[in-house]
Amino acid sequence: MRLFVAIDLPPEIKASIGYLRGGIPDARWIAAENFHVTLAFIGEVQSPMMMDISLALGRIRYPSFDLDIEGVGVFGSNKRPRILWAGVRPTPAINLLHQKIVTAIESVGAQVDDRRFRPHITLARVHNSPYEKVRHFLTDHALFKTNTIGVDSFTLFSSHLASSGAIYHEEVSFDLLSPVPS
Repeated sequence: MRLFVAIDLPPEIKASIGYLRGGIPDARWIAAENFHVTLAFIGEVQSPMMMDISLALGRIRYPSFDLDIEGVGVFGSNKRPRILWAGVRPTPAINLLHQKIVTAIESVGAQVDDRRFRPHITLARVHNSPYEKVRHFLTDHALFKTNTIGVDSFTLFSSHLASSGAIYHEEVSFDLLSPVPS
């Protein structure tokens, strides 16, 4: 099964991001219920390895933190965009959580996608979309911002590919530590 670790988003934030969908011909938009922030992509593993990964992730102790979603952008070149995304403000908190998750996964012998970590929410695949439409979308939504989100957990998801797109299933959710009152 294909696995990844992500921050699931509250329904109201998914709905807010969902309003961005549209206006680009030939874009393959992600269903709003699938919006998430990937912390680590693992890929295909066998069931016993999934159990080892779950146990390793369960040992992570990390405090909850706030997350800000703002702006939009693309992966790929400006002339040949591939992925349209909503941005997540990079912070030391999310970067350190990412590192702890990668270390935990690798400690049990599993591999993690080694691309540079750039927190984001994938909105659409735009391989065949007209460049001008993508550029206008980026300009029109440059100031996009949601309310700040309190992150108090992360989740191990499985992903099943279907003709309608990927179907995500929550396998195990892991709570972060509550902040210590001052």
